[in-house]
Amino acid sequence: MLMSLRGKVAIVTGAGGGVGRATTKRLFSDGCKVVLIGRDRSKLTKLIGELDGKKNLLAIKADITKEADVINLIEETVSAFDTIDILVNNAGILNDPTPFHKMTDDQWMSLINTNLIGTFRTTKAVLPIMMKNKGGSIINISSLQGIRSIPNVPFSVYGVTKAGVIMFTRAIAVEYGQYGVRCNCVAPSTIRSPMIEPYLQDRQAKRMLESSFPLGSIGEPEDISGAISYLCSDDAKWVTGLVLTIDGGMSAKQ
Repeated sequence: MLMSLRGKVAIVTGAGGGVGRATTKRLFSDGCKVVLIGRDRSKLTKLIGELDGKKNLLAIKADITKEADVINLIEETVSAFDTIDILVNNAGILNDPTPFHKMTDDQWMSLINTNLIGTFRTTKAVLPIMMKNKGGSIINISSLQGIRSIPNVPFSVYGVTKAGVIMFTRAIAVEYGQYGVRCNCVAPSTIRSPMIEPYLQDRQAKRMLESSFPLGSIGEPEDISGAISYLCSDDAKWVTGLVLTIDGGMSAKQ
């Protein structure tokens, strides 16, 4: 347990997914009061049911692409816990691999609205509170695909949104450092999730995927949540504007 996180109020968007679940559990175990945000309330309430200490947990159904939902989740959080110390911008979507020239406006706007503008909305909403408190920590979740493209994997617009998250992280870190607000970014490669589970059921596909990483395995959601915990804590009090790649060594070999 990181003692510097005890009693802090943390918002985790996309809390119903793999990394969101792991991050919620980790911050809660570190002593945080955690607000779980997601579009599927049943996933959030199920997760709360797995944790002991419901008075320090709050589930809010919200869509971060909707301004009214974001305003409401901030109001509900402050009403329940008085303040906001940590924001983890984890909510995001990934499209099916599609060549760019075949993408529709709706497909790319969906990615932009969730991955980029949704991150803008939640960050904008918490900043006045953190500025008033003279401190706070914002963690954005990007992707290795926000740094480089992967041959034969057409995720052009997804990569652009995640590259935007990286530049947004750096800009917020510089602009709001004067208020004691830190903003950092985690850029994972392949993390175990329901989306890639079918590939892991195929022994040959699993072996090929894992062998592409120098460490010989894909990542687990807990690999990301541990990094988030560190970046939120006082151990990282002089760390801001960082983009931390968590990729099993993938970026080092290319």
